[in-house]
Amino acid sequence: MHQAVLASPKTLSWHDGPTPQPGAGEVVVKIRAALTCGTDLKTYRRGHPKLAFGPFGHEASGDVVAVGPGVGAVQPGEAVMWVQTTPCGRCARCLTGHENLCDHLTDEMAFGAYADFLRLPAHVVARNLFAKPQALSYIEAAFLEPFSCVVHGWNALRRADARNPLPSSVAIVGAGSIGLLHLVYARQLRTPATVFARSKNRLSLAGKLGAQATIVADFDSLPAHLSGSFPAVIECGGTPESWQEAVRLAAPGGRVLAFSGLPKGTHVPLDATRLHYEELTILGSFHFTPADVREARDMLVTGCVPARELISDVMSLSSLAQAFEHLDNREGFKYALIPGPDAPTWV
Repeated sequence: MHQAVLASPKTLSWHDGPTPQPGAGEVVVKIRAALTCGTDLKTYRRGHPKLAFGPFGHEASGDVVAVGPGVGAVQPGEAVMWVQTTPCGRCARCLTGHENLCDHLTDEMAFGAYADFLRLPAHVVARNLFAKPQALSYIEAAFLEPFSCVVHGWNALRRADARNPLPSSVAIVGAGSIGLLHLVYARQLRTPATVFARSKNRLSLAGKLGAQATIVADFDSLPAHLSGSFPAVIECGGTPESWQEAVRLAAPGGRVLAFSGLPKGTHVPLDATRLHYEELTILGSFHFTPADVREARDMLVTGCVPARELISDVMSLSSLAQAFEHLDNREGFKYALIPGPDAPTWV
């Protein structure tokens, strides 16, 4: 099979090797669609603190081509969707309900989706592999992983305020694909959302997708009435400045979800007076639990994610480097990569 390998930042090559064979409890899938994502872009640009260089890509869907001994839930020929990890269920973090922080989360992942085929480990097959409904396209199904992360973030927001789990309104800082998926989730809950972003084109799409208001993120001249006015703020900008401005937008007693990851060692100064005297809650959000994945899957199959609006282009898998060059230049949201010799089309 053909597989993309990232050897070092921005050094992408292609390796040919045998099609993987499934072991006990494992499944091998033929990739029908793989998506680019922010984590892959960070890895492409500078590496990742938790992931080694090598085969990469993890947002995908496809068809089962082989199953190992003990697999009865799926058969060859079935269309499926999955996420790349599953918690062990045995470590201290899993046993206290923090499955997304499992000590063994990254021990064996279904990584390497920029390829013709992918082997899914037994623990992923057991808990995080799902049938793909015929009405859902392969490209839509590949949104399962990022949408699961979004669901987890909203569940973290809910847990942070037992009296008012669902905020009456929300500000979303950043209008990349993740920020827009947060907007989609807010719309599903009928929670009014205001989107802040630098790009007028991205704000235009946010308005089309149902934002109550869209505001150019020039925080140096932010209208005074917006500071401290939102009961919940979701930060998706991915910069120290966007973390600071998310705190600035939060109302007294409000919640700030720091959703985007920053480079290792980054320190962000925050207004301690506001944090203390206005009782702000600052939340991190990492990955997802199997419960988050199931919720995301149930929502995704309803067709709620506007995949055609969020996919900037459908390209052949061999054009992967070009897709990352576009993203590195802030051109587009997400790209769908289609393996095979035929011209890439929506699948």
